[in-house]
Amino acid sequence: MRAHGRIAVVIAGFVSVMLVAGCGAGTQPGDGPTTSTVSGVIPLISTDDLSNALPDEVHLFGLNDLHGNLQPPTGSTGKIAGHDAGGAAYLATHLARLKKAYPASAVVAAGDNIGASPLMSGLFRDEPTISFLNSIGLAASSVGNHEFDHGVLELARIQRGGCAPDGCAPGAPFTGAKFPYLAANVTDAQGKLPQPLRPWTMLEVGGHRIGVVGTVTPDTANIVFPEGIRGYKFGDQVAAINAYVPEMKAAGAETIVALLHDGGVQKAAPDAAVDYNGCANISPEVAALATGTDPAVRALVTGHTHQPYVCTIEGKVLTQAASYGRLITDITLKFGGGEVQASAVNRVVTREVTPDPTSTDLVDFYADQAKPRAARVVGAAAQNLTHEPAASGESPLGDIVADAMLAATTAAPAAAVAAVMNPGGVRADLKSGEITYGDIYTVQPFGNQVVTVTLTGSQILRLLEQQWDNPSKPTVLSPSGLTYTYVASAPKGGKVVAASVRIAGQPLNQVATYRITTNSFLAGGGDGFAVFTEGTDKAVGPIDLDAFEAFAKGRPPLQAPPARAEKR
Repeated sequence: MRAHGRIAVVIAGFVSVMLVAGCGAGTQPGDGPTTSTVSGVIPLISTDDLSNALPDEVHLFGLNDLHGNLQPPTGSTGKIAGHDAGGAAYLATHLARLKKAYPASAVVAAGDNIGASPLMSGLFRDEPTISFLNSIGLAASSVGNHEFDHGVLELARIQRGGCAPDGCAPGAPFTGAKFPYLAANVTDAQGKLPQPLRPWTMLEVGGHRIGVVGTVTPDTANIVFPEGIRGYKFGDQVAAINAYVPEMKAAGAETIVALLHDGGVQKAAPDAAVDYNGCANISPEVAALATGTDPAVRALVTGHTHQPYVCTIEGKVLTQAASYGRLITDITLKFGGGEVQASAVNRVVTREVTPDPTSTDLVDFYADQAKPRAARVVGAAAQNLTHEPAASGESPLGDIVADAMLAATTAAPAAAVAAVMNPGGVRADLKSGEITYGDIYTVQPFGNQVVTVTLTGSQILRLLEQQWDNPSKPTVLSPSGLTYTYVASAPKGGKVVAASVRIAGQPLNQVATYRITTNSFLAGGGDGFAVFTEGTDKAVGPIDLDAFEAFAKGRPPLQAPPARAEKR
């Protein structure tokens, strides 16, 4: 089958037809899905058969949530609508095609370019990814929450260049991002942004001046290492965008584009494939971004949720290009008659094109540099160990990570008796068989330190209750040396059965003190676990990855332990 000259793909054994209205096809919220439950074929839209560039037309090519995926991502995260997609060398080729077709163009990104990255980039502080983004001519990017993984000082180094505190990476000296990182809603007590970031920038493309403003999800305050962002607040994104509109217009902006590291998700009809160019029952937070921003903002490039969509709401186009470089959002800004009209289409980064040689050389160089360390065997697993939650809410692999942290801190001066691990810090499964350093890096890519603090029994109870501070999305910790029962249907603040809590095999004494280990992210109050900030006598231990490696070495093949939490 073919649709509009492009290959059509049948998804999951059923067929549907996407209604394509040309570049920028999308729907208003409430218009319903763009795929039908009867048919469901999603056409392949890539960089073949590009239409001719038109006068007074500017294209912006949007990316988001690359997360250092320079090598082609694998499994389901390396596909779009059944097509293999992604990889820096292929992304560069597709961008080159787009730039040739549309010379009046620029590349922009909506954050999380780096952070939680595969070992090939993360091992070198994501300098390889920044070098790649420089090479494709990225013009501007909003910050994402993962840009703050190592704090504002490290982000400043990423922007400016120079060696990391632990030494220089191999290859050419790192000179920093050639593109500006934008953070309009990130301010300190005096209202100043982290240096050297800026709130907005002006792009001059095809004889037109386009103001570009960037923001990041306010939830960043809760999901990155608290010490690294101490003193900064993450404000309302719409308010921050609107506050800078007059300034951009005064500087000559003919239109404004917002890069927001925040977004939503499509909710397609039952049994319907999700169209990567659709806007099926888009979540309300996406519509709120459109309705809240100033009319001068014609396009909003979103991210964070790793979802694909193209929506048109109140004359504004809102987009997201999934994640890991699998899609490019091709945004068209049409100037004329005193108005700017925006439309967009997501294009698949297929792997049937010739890979870009410069990008290939960059990826191959860093892959070779990382290979010896990644291939080092550190242990074995007797079975597949999943990071997905079990029936109790904790994950089997998370429990093992907690066991590793406890093993690293049982001796003085830490003298820990229990440990807890957050689910967001365990990023992948471990397969049965040999475990390599590359495997455990993929599981724990953040480089957090292991930290032990003293908490009272009463504080531990409050800590456990904080798992349900967000009732719609509980954050169930994986414990070691700690068992308890909770009642899921009980009211907030009373879910944990106090009499069931046992530490080191003994009933919890609410007036006694206990040495509890976690990672530095949680120890600073991350994920909303503020009780940890009340802890005393902090002892800082090894990096979490080193603790896991030491735990796995010389031990029988790891097995999933029995659940430590009981859900009733």
